[in-house]
Amino acid sequence: MSVHLFLYAVAAAALWLGSLYVHPFGRCLRCRGRRVVIRGTKRKPRPVRCPVCKGHGRRQRLGSRTVHQLVCRVRRELARQRQARLAERTLTRADRNL
Repeated sequence: MSVHLFLYAVAAAALWLGSLYVHPFGRCLRCRGRRVVIRGTKRKPRPVRCPVCKGHGRRQRLGSRTVHQLVCRVRRELARQRQARLAERTLTRADRNL
């Protein structure tokens, strides 16, 4: 039972991290994505640009920047390893030709 629960938790975490990578932005909590908030009195309400999202209607989800940085780091490391293997293979071929 506990093994299944652990696997479900790992699967849920993987899905959440995937959603952070695919959809890094969510609706602004203050303006609910409408880009404006209503300020003023009941008699004279006026729409004002949302101070939280600066009028974009979106905010970055918690952890999405970290996930993107991690993916970039992993890709950079894989590219570096690929270049090292290619250089090693080229040197090996050059030694055979001599």
